[in-house]
Amino acid sequence: MFHNNRKTIAIFSCNSHGEYQREICTGAAIQAEKLGYNLAIFTCYGNYGQSTLYAQGEKDIFSLPDYDEFSGIIVAGDSFSIDEAIGNVLETLREKVKCPIVSLQQRMAGANNLLVDNMISMGGMIRHLIECHGVKDIAFMTGRKGHPDAEERLVAFYQIMEEYHLPVSEHRVYYGDFWKNEGKAACDWFMEEGKCPDAIVCANDYMAMAVIDELYKRNLSVPQDVIVTGYDGIKSGMIYSPSVTTVRVDFTDMAKKAVTLIDKHQNDPSVEDIYVTAELKARESCGCLADNHSSIVYYRCMNHDNIVNHDNLEMQFCFMNIRLGRVEKIEEINPIIQMYIYNIEGFKNYLICLRDDIMMDDKNPHGYTDQMEARIVFHNRENRGNVSYEFDRRQLIPKELASDEPQCYVFSPLHFQDECYGYEAYAYESPENAGKLYMRWSMAIDDVIMNILVKSKMKRAIDELEIMYIQDVMTGLFNRRGFEKYARIQFMNARARDSVVCVIGIDMDGLKPINDIYGHHEGDSALRAVGYAIQEAAISGQIGARIGGDEFEVLFPCQDEEDVKNWVRVFERSLANYNKKSHKPYEVYASLGYKMGIPGAGDTLESYMRESDDIMYHNKVANKMKRNQTLR
Repeated sequence: MFHNNRKTIAIFSCNSHGEYQREICTGAAIQAEKLGYNLAIFTCYGNYGQSTLYAQGEKDIFSLPDYDEFSGIIVAGDSFSIDEAIGNVLETLREKVKCPIVSLQQRMAGANNLLVDNMISMGGMIRHLIECHGVKDIAFMTGRKGHPDAEERLVAFYQIMEEYHLPVSEHRVYYGDFWKNEGKAACDWFMEEGKCPDAIVCANDYMAMAVIDELYKRNLSVPQDVIVTGYDGIKSGMIYSPSVTTVRVDFTDMAKKAVTLIDKHQNDPSVEDIYVTAELKARESCGCLADNHSSIVYYRCMNHDNIVNHDNLEMQFCFMNIRLGRVEKIEEINPIIQMYIYNIEGFKNYLICLRDDIMMDDKNPHGYTDQMEARIVFHNRENRGNVSYEFDRRQLIPKELASDEPQCYVFSPLHFQDECYGYEAYAYESPENAGKLYMRWSMAIDDVIMNILVKSKMKRAIDELEIMYIQDVMTGLFNRRGFEKYARIQFMNARARDSVVCVIGIDMDGLKPINDIYGHHEGDSALRAVGYAIQEAAISGQIGARIGGDEFEVLFPCQDEEDVKNWVRVFERSLANYNKKSHKPYEVYASLGYKMGIPGAGDTLESYMRESDDIMYHNKVANKMKRNQTLR
């Protein structure tokens, strides 16, 4: 893996834009580099609404690698918002994986577990509110029902409330979503009995900020009217106003411990559970920290810079999206990426790796092909141009990017709904940037690939319609429309260049008797024989057509009449061979006439066709009389 013979550790996480995910990627990258391991981070942005098709496209990234190739795997199971994705990962781990596994924050049977003691951490938070702030009426907003952290933190709440002999009514517990969507519903539930609680304790910081937002909408101040606390200690909670009182877990250090555990258990199949400490961070939302505290001011200033940078990135990536909207071929993506990729802070390598059958209409684009193609490659911040590096997907990157140094890449899916296009691969100059992804950027790449495929399919469909419009299906020659379109161009070019052109009018003899006696299928067979003879006699620049019924026209450039006579000989010999080998109860004949010359100013394609048809009809009469056939 990575073509460098080093051992590789994998991280599986979801919702890659989250602070928790970024921190564990940073910690793992630092420690993996220190211990000489490659690190492969497989992540996605999570589900969009309730779309099962979009979720399928996102979760494909976890089927990309060969799990047997890893020397250790870290699973951030609590980061997954797609249940089927984490289910598939866990099933694969159970059935196929022999290397050490470390599960973060969730207990996994047969794995090493790095856990936070929710009872102690959440219990400490609630004790702080009771003992330091004197609150008695406390509401609790936990996470998704059945989620281990949600249930453990809720149990801690019940135990501490019971310890202090404080009642908990039905409307003092609400199951949230560990995200920002349930703030209003939670406040509605807590206040349904007509009384606002003294404090609302939330099982993570995102829900705490959602609750504070809703309280302010109801003209309730935090912490003056209601104390609100969170859990996890994300940076967003620190720069929020008011800064959120929380329990801080050092996830960067947790990830370092995970890599160290994997290294420790390379030759030791035993597993262990390790609990990491969490620290209470009492801040503004409970009234413990002054508004102008230096640490809060510093992070808020930093946040202002981050917002400015983020807004600039959004603007740049929007401009990129506009430019990509004009792209029709994959090769046209590269120069646009070149214009905008240096907005991605600290990137070292960037790849767009696509399925090797991506441009084939008849393929079902689900999952990854065994062979992938790196079509966009920036290596050491330099553009490799339009390339097509083919490689075995188990290696994750092409050999052209191989390095003996420990590698750290982030892999995220490229898809539209459940149609898998491939993946992006990022490598950064510093481990501190490991795990960085930009949703606006990735969506722009998704969209441009989708548009290229749609435009390609539309072009092929238009081409097929064009062929249907100008082609005679029975013979494969042009029809009248095709002949008039392309033969007219050839004729006008000959007139402009004073070059010789020949127009041949051909009529199949005896089609009606064949149809009447042997059936129309035999008549069709006879017409195909004439069409084949025209194709067999073809010379460079020829336009051949069946213009209706038993009538054919041919135009081609020539030097002299000998070229035309040679064409006629080949045409007649083809029909003779057909009659000899077909064993049909009838023979196929055709009469022809031609007009050859350098078109003058008054000549048109139609005038040449009329002259050739006149000659052809004269010859047709003679041929019929010669064969003692009725003229038809």
